[in-house]
Amino acid sequence: MNVETPRRRLTSAVAPAVAAAGLAGLGALLLVMSNGAGVPAPTAPRNCILENADAMGGPITLVDGNGARVTQSDFAGQPALVYFGFTHCPDVCPNTMYMVAEAQVLGAPDAQPVLITLDPERDTPQVMEAYSHTDGFPAGLVGLTGSRAEVDAAKAAFRVYSQRAPIAGAPADSYNVDHSSFLYVMDGQWRTRAIYNTLGGNPADLAQCVAAGLGGR
Repeated sequence: MNVETPRRRLTSAVAPAVAAAGLAGLGALLLVMSNGAGVPAPTAPRNCILENADAMGGPITLVDGNGARVTQSDFAGQPALVYFGFTHCPDVCPNTMYMVAEAQVLGAPDAQPVLITLDPERDTPQVMEAYSHTDGFPAGLVGLTGSRAEVDAAKAAFRVYSQRAPIAGAPADSYNVDHSSFLYVMDGQWRTRAIYNTLGGNPADLAQCVAAGLGGR
């Protein structure tokens, strides 16, 4: 299913809380992990954070595209790749989904792709279900929404920044959502093992970051 998104300008920002957790040093952080068998695990590429990644993340209570309740327990035993965005996002969000799909093709470790909306007022379960099947998006993408309080709780757990940005001269229901843009690599116990900054990222580095985060886990 093709879902078109309005071509509007999106200004991405990084929340101070995220920066305070050490995400500002993206380009300088290169860590080599060991898988415990004496064989080096993949090196973390540019834009990939491993150190203190587990400080981000927490429980979620949301709704999937079928209206069913979803919590972190629904992902037990399976790694996940979590992103916060919205369906009216003109470029950063769809480009990130395309990047995840290409990383899958390049052999990134198997992880359930999850898109959590930052705009639940417009992104109903039906809208999220349709959007998750956009051509070129990752196979098996799960779109999650919920009440404003539920979405805000998930945002707080993952230290995600977002703010509604009115469009000059447009109706009140036409707006952008400025937001940070990170992919969270979760292990099978819903613990964050790596964080990838999608701005300036590429599929090969993302695949390597997922491998580095899940290596030896």
